[in-house]
Amino acid sequence: MCYNPAPTDFRQEAPRGAPDGGHPRYTDGPSSFWALLLMDTARLQPFDIAIVAAYLLGVTALGLWLTRGIKTSRDYFLAGKSLPWWAVGMSLVVSDIGAKDMIGLAADGYRYGLVMMNFDFIGCAFPVLAAAFLFMPFLWIAGVYTVPEYLGRRYNSTVRTFFALIWSFFMMGTVGTILVSAAVMFEALLGWSFWWSVGVTAVLVGVYTTAGGLKAVVVTDVLSCVVLIAGAALICILGFDRVGGWEGLQATIGQLDWTEHHFHLVLPADHPAFPWPAVLLGLGFVLGPSYWIGNQAIVQRTLGAGSQNQARASYVFCAVLKLVFPVLLVLPGLIGLALFSDRLGNPSQWSEGVANRVLPLLVVNLLPTGILGLVVGAFLAGVLANLDSYINSASTLVVTDLYRPLAPNRTDAHYLRVGQALVVVFLLMGVVFARMIQPVFGSVFEAFQTFMTFFQGPLLALLLLGMLTRRATSTGALIGMILGVGTAVVLHSARFVLGPQHAVSYLWVAWWSFFAAIVGTVVVSLVTRPYDEDRLRGLVCWIPIHEESQG
Repeated sequence: MCYNPAPTDFRQEAPRGAPDGGHPRYTDGPSSFWALLLMDTARLQPFDIAIVAAYLLGVTALGLWLTRGIKTSRDYFLAGKSLPWWAVGMSLVVSDIGAKDMIGLAADGYRYGLVMMNFDFIGCAFPVLAAAFLFMPFLWIAGVYTVPEYLGRRYNSTVRTFFALIWSFFMMGTVGTILVSAAVMFEALLGWSFWWSVGVTAVLVGVYTTAGGLKAVVVTDVLSCVVLIAGAALICILGFDRVGGWEGLQATIGQLDWTEHHFHLVLPADHPAFPWPAVLLGLGFVLGPSYWIGNQAIVQRTLGAGSQNQARASYVFCAVLKLVFPVLLVLPGLIGLALFSDRLGNPSQWSEGVANRVLPLLVVNLLPTGILGLVVGAFLAGVLANLDSYINSASTLVVTDLYRPLAPNRTDAHYLRVGQALVVVFLLMGVVFARMIQPVFGSVFEAFQTFMTFFQGPLLALLLLGMLTRRATSTGALIGMILGVGTAVVLHSARFVLGPQHAVSYLWVAWWSFFAAIVGTVVVSLVTRPYDEDRLRGLVCWIPIHEESQG
């Protein structure tokens, strides 16, 4: 999400009169809350440690084993187009659902309730099918490696470079959010410091992602997907048992005076964070479709499938698997609210980073030995899968869209080495971003969504107009791109210029930036000359192709 709708006071006085036998609701800075959480820090038993170690060693060994046969940049970036549909589908799931979502959706489930399930119900099912049957075939036929590469062919190199640069910064911020998620959990479970947690996570992922490329990422993601579903399900089952089932959950949360809408999927039009018009327009029409149609980490997996039909099947399989995740990821937030509202209190009184502690509290207090090790393994699965997905995609994008045009006559082996080196660069930049994220955003999920809204609206506008109409011109795309991104920047700036009370919901930012880009592109395209039909063949759906590319 974009912003905590309630202004955050980072130095509020702690509430008086904590219940007897309970815990005070710390809001006096993050250190005070962390002192509270450490009272309940988990102590991993040898059996738990063995499970976690076996998982880490197994994933790393599998990733390194898959480095065999990596000889060309095509092998590294697209796995030689040899990936089976079921593996790609499971990789798509964990590319979308990872550590940031486990931590962030639990936090925002605590803050806002069932409305967070709309990110999968509205923002996934239809967009995934639209991507599979309408948009993915044109990326496949075009024989591209990246989304900006398609935009460059459809419009011009300026549009391609602009979006490649924006995507690069977005990837760095995303890596930072994932590392923050890992640090929060490891501090609670193992007592590790922030930087030690970040460092260990970065090294583990860097080892096999640097060497193995997309194939190593996708195959290890399959294992991560299975473990992630099992771990999240265990938290829900044990949490439900603790709170007395669904009726007990509703009764406990209903006693709080700030949870009026927690069991509603559709919220009033004047809700500060998720008004239903913004959910429909911003999430359903913009963020969901743009994520599944234009997200490099998503698209790259389908381009590595063995055929168009397998790529399409992977999307459909992903859509089926994703139907269970709204429950698995949002429900823990409601369970945490029922169990720990006496210690965590009202989110409007929270200070920096408190939201991200909801899931660690659940893990520490709910899970017995053995199961604790499995769930920690599930969390690690989310961390590793999310990180390797975005880092591999970022490397592919920079080499294809930024480096190769500047150095066009190098050998394929050279581009392969550059791509491997960039994995390390993106990990290091993610570490830098990690420390900047926590003081600004209410949760890591909020941070991720905020980063996306700076450009996803304009990106979707250019993809829609580029694929669905021959009339969109390169000049129109440039103006629309500038207007769309500029609108997002202005709307996001309201919080910092006018104060937190004027913060604009990121869903409205997504919608209005998309609208501005559409209007700008259409108006300018109507007064400028489009490309001829041959130039657009294979890039626009209404222009037939003479011969389908075999990719």
